[in-house]
Amino acid sequence: MRDTAGRIAQQTWWLPWLIGAAVVPIGAATVLQTLSTGQPLSRTSFELPRSAHRVVYEVTGTGTAPEIRYVTDGVNRTETIHNALLPWRAELDLEVGPALGVVQVMATSAEGPITCTVSVDGIVMHTAQAPDGWTSVSCSSVIRP
Repeated sequence: MRDTAGRIAQQTWWLPWLIGAAVVPIGAATVLQTLSTGQPLSRTSFELPRSAHRVVYEVTGTGTAPEIRYVTDGVNRTETIHNALLPWRAELDLEVGPALGVVQVMATSAEGPITCTVSVDGIVMHTAQAPDGWTSVSCSSVIRP
């Protein structure tokens, strides 16, 4: 039994050196990362992407829109305006992330053609128009963080 343990020790003398060779570079990398940022590594060092955006909803036409509904939080919370005088406009600041954000406006018209527009950070993302009569229109887009 003693001979077997001695033979195993003689044949695996290199194993502690191999483990040390793997641990030392990892430890050195951790120390260098800590020194270069001035902050210890932590879970908060790896934040998920987030971004702020200026969103503008516009609905144009004549008269009033019986209903205008729009997303207010970039996810699923909406606000509804009843009997809105046209043209109508709303500006929101939205924070998006880590998932995609959604911007959407929907409107109805009883008096004539109606148009909606969604702009994000000054760029028109979607425009749609509906013809005369009782009709509805919807504009939407996705915002990346």
